[in-house]
Amino acid sequence: MTAAPPQTSLSVLRIDRSAAPMKRRRKLRWILPAAVLLAVLVLVGAAVARRTPTVRVAEVRQPLPGEQQTELSASGYVDSRRRSVIAPLIAGQLVEVTVEEGEAVRQGQVIARLDDRDARVVFDRAQAAVRSSEAQLAATEAQAVNAERTTQRTRNLARQGVIPRAQLQDVETAGRATQETLNQARAQLAVARRASEAARLQLAHTVVRAPFDGTVSKKLANEGAVLAPAALTGTNLGGIVELVDLHALEVEAEVSEEQLSRIHPGQPALIFLDALPERAFPGTATTVRPAIDRSKATATVLVRFQSVPQGALPDMGAKVSFLRKPLPPEALDAHGQPPRVPASAVVRDAEGSAVWVVRDGRLVRQPVLVGERVGDELSLKQGPGAGTQVVVAPDPKRMHDGRRVKVESGGG
Repeated sequence: MTAAPPQTSLSVLRIDRSAAPMKRRRKLRWILPAAVLLAVLVLVGAAVARRTPTVRVAEVRQPLPGEQQTELSASGYVDSRRRSVIAPLIAGQLVEVTVEEGEAVRQGQVIARLDDRDARVVFDRAQAAVRSSEAQLAATEAQAVNAERTTQRTRNLARQGVIPRAQLQDVETAGRATQETLNQARAQLAVARRASEAARLQLAHTVVRAPFDGTVSKKLANEGAVLAPAALTGTNLGGIVELVDLHALEVEAEVSEEQLSRIHPGQPALIFLDALPERAFPGTATTVRPAIDRSKATATVLVRFQSVPQGALPDMGAKVSFLRKPLPPEALDAHGQPPRVPASAVVRDAEGSAVWVVRDGRLVRQPVLVGERVGDELSLKQGPGAGTQVVVAPDPKRMHDGRRVKVESGGG
């Protein structure tokens, strides 16, 4: 009898589906963070790609005349050898100012007047004292003449024995007293005359006059102000106007004490005024002030214009180039040489030489034709004009026409 085959359990052939969700959950647990990380990396990359680059710039500049002959340069200010605050010599109330700012005045011209009533009273009284002393002197002189005659007659009588010797002595004593009175009257008249002269000067001081030819640069007081002499206040509170001689202008340049040995009186120089940047003015170093400013370790060098330029004014900013030798007149033209640019700003590629110009916050590639190299700069025969901002040491990977950029702070 044949045995029956064993029955296969159907449960063995059944698929166990409980394990599949577990695997899917494990996969999802790794996929989601990876996707988030990838998205973050994409966003960061896009942000970096869109970020506005920062560039360092310099300006194309026009070379100054005499650069090749410049021994050293210094900054300073224009001043005048004759510049004064005009103040009264006496205290008083200002009743009239006869000049205005910018007006040219001549030496001796009346600038202002003070109230002179008190001074006139003093002067009139002094004049009366002089007249009184003169009258007193005249009377004393008459007495002295009479005393001299009396003394002479008495001596004759005493010599003849008509009068005693004692009487002669009394007359001579009276004569000497009269002479002393005469001397005193003369001294009193001299004192009265000196007092009158002082009163006259006080009266004259109520009229303030210009001490030299010049121009009124500043008006410091108006009618009605009560002024004290500036010398008494120690400041310019008593000043009426500031007077400047515009024909005696010079530049006070500050030079570091280490460089003083390179400057000597008579050395040629070029003066550049901030207010007149298109021109260069020849000058000469005249004086090195024998004092050092401790706070800045500088000394002041006075540089005189060969010819004071029209439009120059005190306190204008100035730069001075001290030269090794004088320049010919044709070398003073500020536009006589091509503009210059830092050599690191010029790029050379298959398209030729160019600079990257920053215009309205965007990059513009501008071709250039370069000339000779001067130090760290290249002259431009063709290219952007002076004052144009160009990128220094540009990164080729970041330079694209029209790309927006930021200018590095302090980079021009």
